Amino acid sequence: MTSTSVQNALSLFDDDSDDEEVEATAAEINDVHLEFTTSVTSSTSIDHDESSQYQPTLWTHVPPDYLGPMEFRANEDEFGGGRGYYAARDIPAGTLLIRERAYVLWPDVDDRSALLLATVEQILQCDDADEIATNLAPLHPVVLEDLPATLLDAAHEEYTASLTALLARYGRDSDDNAIVRRWLQVVLGMQCNAFTSGVFLHTAMFNHDCNPNCVKFTPESALSVSEVRAAKAIKQGDQLFISYVYPREQSRERRQAQLVRQFGFTCRCPMCGRGDSFSAPPQAAETPQGADKTLDEIESDLGVLEDLFAEHASNNASQVLHAALEALSDLLEVVAHDHVVMIRVHKLVADSCDSLIKRQKNVQEHAILFVRSCVELLELQRLFLDHDHIDLARTLNDISQGIRLLLSYSPQVLLDEFPEWATFRQASIVESQYTKEYKRIKALYE
Repeated sequence: MTSTSVQNALSLFDDDSDDEEVEATAAEINDVHLEFTTSVTSSTSIDHDESSQYQPTLWTHVPPDYLGPMEFRANEDEFGGGRGYYAARDIPAGTLLIRERAYVLWPDVDDRSALLLATVEQILQCDDADEIATNLAPLHPVVLEDLPATLLDAAHEEYTASLTALLARYGRDSDDNAIVRRWLQVVLGMQCNAFTSGVFLHTAMFNHDCNPNCVKFTPESALSVSEVRAAKAIKQGDQLFISYVYPREQSRERRQAQLVRQFGFTCRCPMCGRGDSFSAPPQAAETPQGADKTLDEIESDLGVLEDLFAEHASNNASQVLHAALEALSDLLEVVAHDHVVMIRVHKLVADSCDSLIKRQKNVQEHAILFVRSCVELLELQRLFLDHDHIDLARTLNDISQGIRLLLSYSPQVLLDEFPEWATFRQASIVESQYTKEYKRIKALYE
C-alpha cells in the first residue's frame, strides 16, 4: 500500500474527502507540551524487511524506525559542511531511506525564538536534561564557532540573557560561561536543524540542495513522523540531499536569505549557480519602473495567498484564485516564463480551481483553467524535476482527471480551448497516457 505521507503528497484531484477544512490553531507558547523520543518501541510498524535495514552511525541508542541504503560520512571535502548521507548502493526512485519519529516534538507557533526558549525550559525540567542536551550536541553547529560571526552575535543578543535566567531558575550555575554556551548550542542546534513539527535527529543529517535528489514527507495524520525517499534514481556514492526551504519554488534571493538567516550558510548548489530559469527575463525586468511589482513583492503576496488558502480552502478559493491570476500576470512582467516561481503560482491557481470545482462553482470555466494551469505546471516541472519525481505524479493525475471531467461535461469546449488535442480521440489518448504515467510513478513510492 501507498504510505499516508505519499498519499498526502499526491493530493489527488479525485479525492472525495469532506470539503470542510480543519483550522489548526497555533498553540500559545504557554501551552507548549514537548515530547522527547528516547527509544523505539517494539510496536513500531515497519513495512520493509528488517534484515534490509542499515545501522545508524550517530545516535545508535536512539535509532530511527527504519534506515535504508545510505551511509553517514564525516569530514568529507564536499558540499554540505563535511557531514552527510551517501548512497550505499544504487537507489531507485521512490526508495524509502529513513522513517523517524521526532526526538523533540512541538506545536505550530509563530514565535520560533520563544518556542526554542520554552523547549529549553522543559528540557531543564526533565530528570534526564543533560542526556537530552548531549543527544542534541552532534547537530550543527557542533561548536558555536561553526556559525558565521554575524549569526552567532545575533544569537548571543537574542538568547544569552534569557538562557542565563532559565539556568539560574533551575539550579544551574549560570555564572559558568561554559554552561551557558552549552545550552546556547542546544538552542542553535534546534534552530538550525528543526523542521516545522520538531527535531528529527537522523533526518537532520541530510544536507540541503535547492533541487534535491530526495524528498521529505510529513504525514498530516502523524506530524511526529518523518519519511525521506529518493526522488530520482541515485548512483552509489552520491550524496543525498533534501530541501530545507519551504516552499521549494522560491527565488534564489529568497532561498539564500532564508538559509543564511536560519541555518547560517550560503547555498552553492547547482541550481543556485545556474539560476532560477532557463530563458532570459522579459525586457521589462531590466527597467523596474516598467513593472507593477518586484519579484520580492510578488513572492510576499504568494505567501499571504498560500496561508489564506490553507486556513480555509473552500471559503477562500475564489479570492485566492483571482489574486493568484493577478500575481501570474505581474510575474510575467519581471521573470522568464520558465522561472521556478512560476511553478508556485500555477500550483496555487490549480489548487484554487480544484476547490471550486468540488463545490460545483462554474465547473466548466474552472475546469478549463484547472487543466491549463496543470499543463503549464507539468511543462515547468519537467524542466526542473526528474521524470520519476512524485510531484509529476500529482500533476499528471490532475491533468488526466481534468480532461476526463471536460470530456464528459462538454467535449467541444475542451477541444476549442486546447487545439493541441484536435479530436475527442486525441484528448482521450492523452488522458490515458497521463493516467498510465501517473500510475507508474506512484508505484515507485509504494
